[in-house]
Amino acid sequence: MDIEKLDLNNVIEVDRIKKKLESDKKLVEFFLLILDVANKNINKESIIGDITIEDYVEPELSDHDSDDELPNPEDDY
Repeated sequence: MDIEKLDLNNVIEVDRIKKKLESDKKLVEFFLLILDVANKNINKESIIGDITIEDYVEPELSDHDSDDELPNPEDDY
């Protein structure tokens, strides 16, 4: 997994936005919630990119004739 270089311009921009919103606590909380959701989505995308998907293989099913080959529990008595 490659680590992306941190862009300090983004950090500075987020800080500037927070300072402009600081007069309203609810707006700051909402902004931080948006950042949290965005970060989680970015992390999901990077994780999904590394997942290898296996080919689907159907399970082997028995035919009805093989059911007759099973021992009969009543035969033991």
